[in-house]
Amino acid sequence: MMNNKRDDIKLWRDNGLSGGMEILRASCFEHSYPAHFHNEFVIAAFARGAQRHRVCRHAGVAAAGTVMIIHPGEVHTGEALQRDKGWDYSAFYPSESLVEEAAASVLGGRGSVNFGRDVMRHDPKVARGLLQASLLMTQSQDPLEKECALFQMLGMVIGHYGQRTHRGAATRALRADMRRATDFLQTAYHQPVTVGEVASIVGLSEFHFMRTFQASTGLSVHRYLTQIRLARAKTLLAQGVSAAQTALDVGFFDQSHFTRHFRTHFGITPGAFGAACR
Repeated sequence: MMNNKRDDIKLWRDNGLSGGMEILRASCFEHSYPAHFHNEFVIAAFARGAQRHRVCRHAGVAAAGTVMIIHPGEVHTGEALQRDKGWDYSAFYPSESLVEEAAASVLGGRGSVNFGRDVMRHDPKVARGLLQASLLMTQSQDPLEKECALFQMLGMVIGHYGQRTHRGAATRALRADMRRATDFLQTAYHQPVTVGEVASIVGLSEFHFMRTFQASTGLSVHRYLTQIRLARAKTLLAQGVSAAQTALDVGFFDQSHFTRHFRTHFGITPGAFGAACR
């Protein structure tokens, strides 16, 4: 897939923030994000234009001044509502442990942090705060300044929208058999995997397993495994491993196959991501 010249996507991992947090600043016109998930939270703010998306099969449009929060594991997509206008946005990807750490100070109490069913909030004030924090992350050379901005950003978002719930992420929890399947994929991602092999682990026929897995996760087994491989790849690239070696280490057939998937999902090449992390 060719990257349109109007698209300007910057994605990097700042190893000085909470052990390595990813940050995105993007202006998108032609690029569209396929169905995917993150192991981390997605906290995004929209500055211009409008993004059409689907989160857990619910469709919506995020316009300027919108704050979007997606829980870990929730499958989502994204594309321009109008390609001639596109959309600008920034996003942070804090880990669950980091969000819990911040919530312990902001909310107190017990139970997991939950942001409710509303993926989007039209809140220009909070959106501006997130966008300003994102800009600071690109400009500041001071690690302390960036850490302070990160925790202020998390405190603001959790204070406005977060709540404690003893059910935690129950709505996202997979059935026990599907959990065994995803746990296997998390450990076997670097090697060739067949549907029959995974289905046998949970004791289901291949056809029944594939249908159940898709219904539980929102993705096919192949697409879910690709997500795991891409997440592992970003870690290696951020550590300075070459794209060619990374492709082999995480289970892609070759570098071109890896590059195609990486650009489709993130809008940039593996080399550009690795360079931005250094």
